[in-house]
Amino acid sequence: MSFPADLHTHTTYSDGILSPEDLLDKAKKVGLHALAITDHDTMQGYIHGLEYANSIGIELIPGLELSCYEQNRDYHLLGYFTDPDNPQLNHYLTMFKHEREKRAERIIKKLNNVNIPITMNDVLAKAGKAPVARPHIAAVMIDHSFIGDLKSAFDKYLSFGKPAYEPKWNFPVELGIKVINDAGGVAVLAHPGRYLPQQVLSRFIKQGLDGIEVVHPSHSPETQQYYRSIIDQYCLLWTGGSDFHGSREYDETNFGTFTIGMNAIDAIQSYLKH
Repeated sequence: MSFPADLHTHTTYSDGILSPEDLLDKAKKVGLHALAITDHDTMQGYIHGLEYANSIGIELIPGLELSCYEQNRDYHLLGYFTDPDNPQLNHYLTMFKHEREKRAERIIKKLNNVNIPITMNDVLAKAGKAPVARPHIAAVMIDHSFIGDLKSAFDKYLSFGKPAYEPKWNFPVELGIKVINDAGGVAVLAHPGRYLPQQVLSRFIKQGLDGIEVVHPSHSPETQQYYRSIIDQYCLLWTGGSDFHGSREYDETNFGTFTIGMNAIDAIQSYLKH
């Protein structure tokens, strides 16, 4: 029997709404045998959930989701079995935190210039334990009645080309792969979707990409089959998960549904040994 695992979830240590303990309880309830907490640019979710996972009999896979940015496009890398004590990894995660905060400060200054007087302290309070991101800025704007909803905040102020837009820190995929590999992990391209050009994916594979997230709520059966063919062609690893955050209606349906077998985890561990 292939027991189910979910290798893509988020907690309050990034943009999820559940603590690691509450997420693990939920995993136990839906019958998962293994879980990866893949918070954005931090391993704190894994670190804080490990002891509790052991106590309730769920295998918690070390993981994170690195936010890469190159040529004006976002790419996310899932890292599995990365060492949370690796100095180089922690150096870059600290840089991510600082760069996110510097970007937020620049956005807030632009918002102040268009008569939206929110502060960095407001945004840091809203972010809590999570790395600061634009949704936190939008949430503060909503709290202070400067905008009605998240979509409007992005459409009017925060998206590319809008008055308060600021570009992300340039962190190439090739560097992300190296950081994950050097920390003892495998680098997997998250939710590439239907529209990733073949030449871009080929470039990432040449740069050392270890695998592709095949099973994901945004991937149709046809998209999954396409990426399975790429995996077979290049002898890559494959993973999958629900991308659970808890804040979206479909999260409840997807959690426990978008899973993979433990054999995929075994394949990762075997790959790392060789």
